[in-house]
Amino acid sequence: MSVTLTNTLGRLVTFLLPHESYCAARGACACGVQPGRGGRRLPSSLTLATGVSLVDVPEAALSVPAVAAAIRRGEVTLKRQAPSAPPSSPSLLPAPEASARVSRKKRGAS
Repeated sequence: MSVTLTNTLGRLVTFLLPHESYCAARGACACGVQPGRGGRRLPSSLTLATGVSLVDVPEAALSVPAVAAAIRRGEVTLKRQAPSAPPSSPSLLPAPEASARVSRKKRGAS
């Protein structure tokens, strides 16, 4: 499930998404890998401009302590999105009713 985060603070807000909390809650690593030096992991980040809403943020972002604290302080508002319904298959849709065709006379026919 995803959430929408809105920055209500009067300035730009950036959150680091550490591997220990964000990636663990997400179930998959979202860190970048620094080339060289043994492939060191770099955490992802989440940036919200003033008054901007970011849609489809993974719910795992709520497990990051800095994000949770900003929501508690009211600096960022949280809106949970209902899970989108899966597209219905054509077989589940009602069949269109057969319309009665009106027979028409062809041109030139008497």
